[in-house]
Amino acid sequence: MSHIKETDQTLNDKGDKNGLKNKYTGGFYLGKMGPWIPIILMVIGLIVGTKIGGGGILRFSLITFLAVIAGFFLTKDKKNFGKVAISGLTNSMLAIIIIAFLSAGVLGQLLRQSGLIEALVHTAGSVNFDAGFLPLISFVICAIISTSCGTSSGSITAMAPVMLPLAVGMGCSPGLVCGAIISGAIFGDNLAPISDTTIGSALTQEAQVGDVVRTRLPYSLIAGGISAVLFAVLGNVTTASRSMEGVAIEADLKSLLLLVLPVIMIIMIKKGFDLVATLLVCDAMGIVLNLVLGTINLDAMLSNEGPIVAGLSGMINLVMYCILLFILLEILNCSGAFDALVQGLTKNCKSARSAELVCMLGTAVGTAAAGGSSPAVLFFGPMVRKVTKDFGIERTRGANILDGTACGICSILPYGTPVMLCLGFTAEIAAIPADFGYFDIVPYSFHGILLLVLFVLSILTGVGRRYVKDGEA
Repeated sequence: MSHIKETDQTLNDKGDKNGLKNKYTGGFYLGKMGPWIPIILMVIGLIVGTKIGGGGILRFSLITFLAVIAGFFLTKDKKNFGKVAISGLTNSMLAIIIIAFLSAGVLGQLLRQSGLIEALVHTAGSVNFDAGFLPLISFVICAIISTSCGTSSGSITAMAPVMLPLAVGMGCSPGLVCGAIISGAIFGDNLAPISDTTIGSALTQEAQVGDVVRTRLPYSLIAGGISAVLFAVLGNVTTASRSMEGVAIEADLKSLLLLVLPVIMIIMIKKGFDLVATLLVCDAMGIVLNLVLGTINLDAMLSNEGPIVAGLSGMINLVMYCILLFILLEILNCSGAFDALVQGLTKNCKSARSAELVCMLGTAVGTAAAGGSSPAVLFFGPMVRKVTKDFGIERTRGANILDGTACGICSILPYGTPVMLCLGFTAEIAAIPADFGYFDIVPYSFHGILLLVLFVLSILTGVGRRYVKDGEA
C-alpha cells in the first residue's frame, strides 16, 4: 500500500462516486452533524467499551455495527442506503486491507507454529542479555524494518509474531512490547522514502521526497531517541532481572531459517512490490520452507489447527470490523461532510501559526475519522497545500506537519491498524490475559505521541518554520 499506483487508484475511486455523493448531500437528519453522529458514537463506544469490557476486536465490530445502524436511521433516503454501503464496500483500499490482514494472519501463524519463538529463546539464552532490554530491542529492530520497507503494518506483521511471545515469555509487559513494536513501525512509516505517507505528503505538497525526508529527519531522530531511552528504562523497571542465558527450552534451530521471510519482505517492497503481493509470496515461501525443513508437516499444515486455517480465522473479526468501518466512512463521503469540514477549517486561518494549527487539526480529525494515516494524508493534503501556500509556508513544512500528525494519531487510535494488528496477535498468545486491550497499549506508543508533541511545540514556537522565497509558489 505504499506505492503511487494504488494512490492513484484510490483517488480515481473517489472521483467515480461523485454522482452518489451529490445525491446524498444534505440527506441526513440533524443537519450538518447528522453524518458525523455515527462516527462520534463509534469512537465514544470504542473508548468506553474497551475501558469497561477490556477491548478486543470482536467488541470493535459490535460497536461499529451499532454505529452503522445509527447511520441508517439518520439517513433520510433509507430505501437507497444500501447504495451507500455498497459504495463503501467497493473501495479498492478495503479490498487491499482485507487481503493484507488475511495474509498477515497466515504469515504470523507460519512463523509461530514453526517453532521459531522457541528457537529464538534458546538462541537468546546463549548470548546472555537481560530480558528487560527486549522492549528496546523490539523497537530498534522494528524501526530498521519499517524504515527499509516503508510500511508500518508490514513491520508489525513481521515483528509481532516473533517478539511478543518471546518477550511475554520472559516476563515483559505485553503492553510495553506492543508499544515498542508500534513505535518502531511508525518511525519508518513517517520517515521512509518509499512509505505511502511520505510519498503522499510530498506529492500533495508539490515537494521533492528527498527534501521532505531530509527536513523530517530531526523530528524523527528526537522522537526516536527519547522513545529508545524510555523503552530501555521501563523495560528494566517493569521486568524482573532475568538473564536469557541458560533458559531451559527445547528448540529446533532449523526454524531460525524462517527469519529469512522478514528479509524477503524488505527486499520485495524495496523492489517495488506492494504489501499484498509481498505477503502472499512470503506466505507461499513460509509454507514451502516449513514443509522442506520438517518444522511443520503436511498433515499439520492442512489441519483445522494448522497455520493456514488458524491464520485466516484469527483475522476474521478484524476483517469484519474493517468492512463495517468503510460503510461508515462512505456516509461521510457521500454526504459531503468531509468537504464541509475542509471549508470550515480554512476560514479560521489568520496567521502562519494558526494556519499550521488548522492543518494539524484537520489532519488529526481526518485520521481519526478514516482510522488510518494514508487516507488522511491523501484527503487533507490538498487542503494543507492550499493553506500553506496562501501564507507562503515552505512546502516541506506542510508535508512534515501532515505526515507527522497522521502517523502520530494513527499510532494511538483504538481502531487504527497498528493497535488492531497488535491486539489480533496478542489474542492468540495464551500467556496474555483475556481482558488485555487498547488502554494496555496506548500509553507506551511513545514515538507517535512524541511526534505529535514535537510538532505542536514547533508550530507554537515557530522553530523549523520556513517561508518560500520571492517568486516561488
